[in-house]
Amino acid sequence: MNRERRKEAGKVFLDLSKYLATTVAIGSLFVKGSIEWLPVFLGGLLAVALFVVGIKTIPPDKED
Repeated sequence: MNRERRKEAGKVFLDLSKYLATTVAIGSLFVKGSIEWLPVFLGGLLAVALFVVGIKTIPPDKED
């Protein structure tokens, strides 16, 4: 039971990182004028952090 919860929580973190990275990438395309690099950098850093948390949260496969 706990294993399945960790798996689902890990998937949620991975999805959040994908959504955040996509939002930052698409948002930077529609900027008029120069791109503000601080929000792009912070968004990318947060996406990577969420990805790492998601990978660490998902338990490794059981070997029988």
